[in-house]
Amino acid sequence: MLTSSAQKGETVATKVSGVQSVERAFSILEEMARNGGEIGLTTLATKLGLAVPTVHRSMKTLVSLGYAKRNGSRKYTLGASLLLLGEAASRGIASWAKPALLTLANECGETVNLATLEGDRIVYIGQSPSKHSMRMFTEAGRRVLPHACGVGKAILSTLEEEESKEIISHTGMPKYTATTHITWKSLNNDLMSIKESGYAIDEGEQEVGVRCIAAPLIGVTPPTAISISGPTSRVTDIFIKKFSPMLLATAADLAQEFGHDE
Repeated sequence: MLTSSAQKGETVATKVSGVQSVERAFSILEEMARNGGEIGLTTLATKLGLAVPTVHRSMKTLVSLGYAKRNGSRKYTLGASLLLLGEAASRGIASWAKPALLTLANECGETVNLATLEGDRIVYIGQSPSKHSMRMFTEAGRRVLPHACGVGKAILSTLEEEESKEIISHTGMPKYTATTHITWKSLNNDLMSIKESGYAIDEGEQEVGVRCIAAPLIGVTPPTAISISGPTSRVTDIFIKKFSPMLLATAADLAQEFGHDE
């Protein structure tokens, strides 16, 4: 069947419009996530460089599908439908990374964790536990603040300073132990050091007596990191010097594998 040039043009325009609408929807959700999951319509439009009516139309669709909702303060928040997608994605990443976690745990003898950034929280999605009777255990799905854990600091170090600062402005910096960072200046100095070394050290900042080294999976979305954690009596400076290269190599291998297109 022959197709007129007008019909062809209409088809192309429809496809382009469809692609643009998908891109716009994801841009909106990502910007909401960067703002702690809650934002006003005008602010959102300004940040995206779009007209308010344009963003409003997209938001109406996202709300109808459950991916966003409007709260009592007339701002928009991320919707519950995203939880299903997030949980499925996390399970997929954890399953794919499991062999590497197990290999690293067997080599170093300590617990290896995989965690990702969801909104402004760090979520643990995978673990290969140590065989020691005294070991660290963090159940999958546990959510923690990024300023006080190795994986959190490793992930923050990969973001632009303003983005990291904005996340911390939403979460605050509660003090858990004597070594927890409680000011942005202190945390940011640590993030600068992490950028240089490639890995973060948690000096008992979340839990007394626990030490951790963590490395980000560069280029992976959502931002993800892998860590080795154990009691301070075993995760010594000598331990860190010995196993940090292996941690970095594992993080690099996972990042490359995850980003590889078939």
